[in-house]
Amino acid sequence: MSNTAIQQAEPHPILASLLRSDLLNTEQAATYLGVTSRTLEVWRCTKRHAIPYIKVGRLVKYRKTELDHWLARQTIGANSA
Repeated sequence: MSNTAIQQAEPHPILASLLRSDLLNTEQAATYLGVTSRTLEVWRCTKRHAIPYIKVGRLVKYRKTELDHWLARQTIGANSA
């Protein structure tokens, strides 16, 4: 296979970074947390839970790592060892 063919098969750098990204939309984040997307929207709007999110225009995105940290903070009775 030629070098040019290999280069064309690789995605654009921006697209590649999005594919590797840990950004989730509201529905994906809600599924990950085990709640409905509506519940997650209500929590966000009422600030009931301080789940970090990113606004990209009208879009709302959640980092999976931030969801993991938030879940860890919600753990009750965990050993602090």
